[in-house]
Amino acid sequence: MAKKTVKLDIGTVFQKQDNGTYYFRYQVNGRRKQISLKTKNQKEAIKRAEEKIPVLKASSMEVIAAHVSHAKSLSAKQKRLKLTSVWEVYSKHPERVRPKTQKIWNVYQACLNEFLNWLSENYHDVEYMDELCDIDQFGNKLDVSIIHEYADHLRTLEISVDTHNKKISRPATIFRTLDKYLPAPSPWDNKKLKRSASEETHTEHRKPIPAENEKKIFELLKPESSYHPKNKNELQVLVHFLKYTGQRQKDCVYMSWNKIDMNRRRLWVKQEKTGKEVSIPIAQPLYEILLTAKKWKENQYVLPRCVERYSVTAADGTNTGVNTINLQLLKTIKKSGLEPSVKISGRKKKLTIYGVHSFRHGFASHCAETGVPRPVCASILGADASIIDKYYVHIGEEAQLKAIQSLTKEKTRTNQERINEALKFIENIQTKSKEILAIKQILENI
Repeated sequence: MAKKTVKLDIGTVFQKQDNGTYYFRYQVNGRRKQISLKTKNQKEAIKRAEEKIPVLKASSMEVIAAHVSHAKSLSAKQKRLKLTSVWEVYSKHPERVRPKTQKIWNVYQACLNEFLNWLSENYHDVEYMDELCDIDQFGNKLDVSIIHEYADHLRTLEISVDTHNKKISRPATIFRTLDKYLPAPSPWDNKKLKRSASEETHTEHRKPIPAENEKKIFELLKPESSYHPKNKNELQVLVHFLKYTGQRQKDCVYMSWNKIDMNRRRLWVKQEKTGKEVSIPIAQPLYEILLTAKKWKENQYVLPRCVERYSVTAADGTNTGVNTINLQLLKTIKKSGLEPSVKISGRKKKLTIYGVHSFRHGFASHCAETGVPRPVCASILGADASIIDKYYVHIGEEAQLKAIQSLTKEKTRTNQERINEALKFIENIQTKSKEILAIKQILENI
């Protein structure tokens, strides 16, 4: 990495590597240029670059006239913010994002730092926010975009489409908030920087836990089983909540007794993610396990030990307790005979197929299979359209099939119609063997 960089009136003189040749980077007529100064001596390099500045400043009268109005709007001195100070300024900005967890806040900072580290390796002479703009002082689009280069770099990494887009959208939010330090629209606000969902080539996705494995999970968590995870009694109640309410893990862990009416057999959940409050009848298996849970009641929470562990935070404020419960459940799922995660081509991180959220998928799948109306399912899950649509699509397919059959006058024969047709065929046979007569008798007795 080069250590020597000198900013001139126009452009920058820099080395790409220590003791290497000096280069001169500048902009002219909406194009970002870079030329070799063919010397390793800094003073000589500066001298050669300064000799080119008068030529760069000399614009034709036509160009000046064309951009005079835009130039006037930029006559006021532009405030500049060093990239190394972006997070410090943003973290105190009144319009900064205010995520519910410290973890998400840390992710914003991590995404910004990841970009800045890449920038220092590839554009070490860029110091200020405004130098990232892909529009020059006259409003012309430059033929080189640093942010587009960064997006192309992210495309070479083994990450999912969703992860790629978050690495773009989070710095974009920061720059949009600090737009007063940009003389032009933020270079991050370009749809072409993000990847399309169609780029995900894998066909794997989160699935409901198969019935036989789900049964095994419930058996593993019974008091008499030989499987003994930490706070086993509470985990048993937790999986009942997950299965019979369809709610997210955090909402189930933090379920409180004052939101449960055992007499009316109904509970209420204020969903942490959506803020929506849903009311759910208590299924008989859940009711029975809650009667058991009442025996260890010590505070407002149904699962006091799980809440205590779930609430653990690291020194930087990141919630680390979430994973302790999640990993326990994943271990239990694996012990039931399922492999929770699979390797996906083009992604470094494995994709979770069977996890805690699989209970939520299972709830939607069961509602669809048993004919529960879609709005009813949505009222319980909290209108999680991505999950609901996935399992209710077959209802639309069946309706489509019936529509096509009605148009073509196709009719599905009943079993009795098929039997009658077979008996009619046998009746027309002139000589009937013992076997045929036996078949006729069987069909008549069905």
